[in-house]
Amino acid sequence: MVADNLGEIIDQARRDNPNVPDAAWEGIILSIRRHFGASRVYIAAFKKGSHLAAMEAMAERDSGKIAQMLGVTVRRVQQLKKLR
Repeated sequence: MVADNLGEIIDQARRDNPNVPDAAWEGIILSIRRHFGASRVYIAAFKKGSHLAAMEAMAERDSGKIAQMLGVTVRRVQQLKKLR
C-alpha cells in the first residue's frame, strides 16, 4: 500500500485498530498536523523486525525453507538468525 497523504494513513490505521475511539483519532490527526503540517515524512519499513518475528514462528525449519517463505536469500536468513 502506498499512501500519499495523512488521511489515507489514518484511515488504514483506523481499520486496523477499530477499538480506538474516533475522538482519539481526531486528537492524533490534530497533533500531527500541528507539529508536521506541510512537511514530507519518511516512514521506514519494518522489514527486519517482521522477518525476525516470522522466523521465531518457524524456528524448527531450515534456512533454505525460511528464505523461500520470506522471499530473501539464505545468507540473509543466516544474518537474521545471528541477531536473535
